[in-house]
Amino acid sequence: MRYSLRQNIAVEPVIAGWYGWSYLLPPQTLARFVRNRFTPIVESYLENPQVHAAAVRQRRMHGGPWIHAHEHRDAIEAWYRETAPRRERLGELFEAIRQVEEDILPRHHGESLDPVYQELPPALSGRVEVFYGRDNRTPDYRFIEPLMYASEYYDESWQQVRFGPVEQDAREFALTTPMLEYTPEHLLVDVPLNSPLLDTVFRGGLTEAELAGLAAKLGLTGERAALFTSYFEPTPSSAPEPAATPSDDEDVLEYVGHACVFARHRGTTFLVDPVLSYGGYPGGAENRFTFADLPERVDYLLITHNHQDHMLFETLLRIRHRVGRVLIPKSSNASLVDPGLGGILRRLGFTDVVEVDDLDTLRCGSAEVVALPFLGEHGDLRIRSKTGWLLRFGERSVLFAADSTNISPTMYAKVAELIGRVDTVFIGMESTGAAASWIYGPLYGEPLDRRSDQSRRLNGSNFPQAKEIVDALEPDEVYVYAMGLEPWMGVVMAIDYDESHPAIVGSDLLVRHVRDKGGTAERLHLRRTLRL
Repeated sequence: MRYSLRQNIAVEPVIAGWYGWSYLLPPQTLARFVRNRFTPIVESYLENPQVHAAAVRQRRMHGGPWIHAHEHRDAIEAWYRETAPRRERLGELFEAIRQVEEDILPRHHGESLDPVYQELPPALSGRVEVFYGRDNRTPDYRFIEPLMYASEYYDESWQQVRFGPVEQDAREFALTTPMLEYTPEHLLVDVPLNSPLLDTVFRGGLTEAELAGLAAKLGLTGERAALFTSYFEPTPSSAPEPAATPSDDEDVLEYVGHACVFARHRGTTFLVDPVLSYGGYPGGAENRFTFADLPERVDYLLITHNHQDHMLFETLLRIRHRVGRVLIPKSSNASLVDPGLGGILRRLGFTDVVEVDDLDTLRCGSAEVVALPFLGEHGDLRIRSKTGWLLRFGERSVLFAADSTNISPTMYAKVAELIGRVDTVFIGMESTGAAASWIYGPLYGEPLDRRSDQSRRLNGSNFPQAKEIVDALEPDEVYVYAMGLEPWMGVVMAIDYDESHPAIVGSDLLVRHVRDKGGTAERLHLRRTLRL
């Protein structure tokens, strides 16, 4: 008898006690999130947990700075007290960054910056480069990121995973609540996120002795080892191939949910912006694409940008052992708001990561991949790590535009002059996104005033913008996606739609516009098999 992880067991990444996502992995951004976001949340909760309890009962408050496990005050207080000494090191790094940004660089107005290197605090000395911006008077800096990861401030012992069952499609928002063992079914395991032991967990097919050995390697004994093994179920000794639809040798374009799309063309497999749902529990939505539907090999993984709903660690870890090459947009800033995506993925355990610049073209198995410019959706910050992916499958081309916003009305027309018309366009239309501070606020030196913050929202395209993109590219098919409609996206998103919501109204208008021109259009929800 062999054993594999049950389909409904989530293995959630944890960094410094919080749900792990990309801005918590580099030490410099983790330091800012711990001090500027997580510490105020916990201290507010400990002072008055009932305020948090009342807030999370209101749907419109979801995604705010509230702890959802409000009934576990004693456990959260004990965790916060016990981890205080470990937070001190991150506090050193936070203070060093503050000194550079607020005390050292503002003293320079155009003269040589050479003396700055002698003033840098020890935490950053030898690990940053300073320079002037375009005006030759305002100094700025960047991290030498490999040296930051090699420093004492990057501590893999802060990394864990939490096992626990998923029992319904709707998942609770996770980004503002400490990841503790709140129920007897939760199990926190100390293990670096890049550990090959996690690949063994997800690959499955283990004998009883191998499963016991895996528990021991993860440092689990007694009742904790027994709980770990309970997450596995018997599978046949010769497990069948996963049920990729419709068959492993047929070309297919499969909408998975949110911004995730699976494609197979002439035997080469692609997965864009991986966020997959769980199965194996009663009452789940029908017609879902789950982890069990992926083939054993994903040749190319493509990521459009570094937001948690497009680069979900929880999914990435689970499929890492299946992935060949990862294609990502080129990162060039190495700043607090734009840490290198390649460095993050490599420290997440991916070894074959390729950065692609605007309009670069790569041959990927049976297809050709082109990186297209991506504007908007990042709060007007200098963020380079974003791209739309154009895949050419023989004579047919498919664009995954993600949350690209047509704020420069002529850009897509100019792109079309170079790439020609596109047959199929996937475009995000979450046209009323969160304020920029929702993601980036902890990284700011000074908070934005409310008016500025609200004006710089993380929006996808509205109807006029999406219409201009579609009209420039002249596709036969248009699919609206990345709307956060699937209930399992609640773990990292907090969107409450009704028929009057601007994103619903705008996407309905786009669907009607395309259909009026004789094309095919749909706002996607749950699994959808499309023509390739």
